[in-house]
Amino acid sequence: MKKSTFRRLAVIVAVALGSSFGTQRVSAATHEKTLGLSGGYASHNNSGYIGLYFHYNFFQHFRIAPEAGIVFRHEGDTGLILNADLQFPFRVARAFSIYPLAGVAFNNWSHHGEYSTSRVGVNAGAGFDLYLTSNLKFSVQGKYSFMKDTGGAYAGIGLGYIF
Repeated sequence: MKKSTFRRLAVIVAVALGSSFGTQRVSAATHEKTLGLSGGYASHNNSGYIGLYFHYNFFQHFRIAPEAGIVFRHEGDTGLILNADLQFPFRVARAFSIYPLAGVAFNNWSHHGEYSTSRVGVNAGAGFDLYLTSNLKFSVQGKYSFMKDTGGAYAGIGLGYIF
């Protein structure tokens, strides 16, 4: 990508984000709480995972998102994943919001049931939420956990109950 094209794209994204943050009013979603199930793909052992998550919006564009899950056994490895992410959602349409995320991760991998490896690292990624009803939210998320020897990508979907 040429520098001038990249600069134009960066300016367009910055203006879009700035106008989105500046024109939205604080709404009932400020203190939204969601509890849900998630599942998807973990690249470390090329397997699936399932988890439980909780979202709490402290402010309009700031929420904490703890998550706990297990990665299914494949290639001799099974994993326990714990994440505490910060997400920065903003609505781009009435029932649709997108968010970047950053956070901390703890993974414990059991290797062939003989020994285990525990690591702490950081997460970076993005996702979007689709509000199906006033109490039901569908999410798609992708992130990468940066950590020594056990880092990897996670791509998943979730279904949550808003209360």
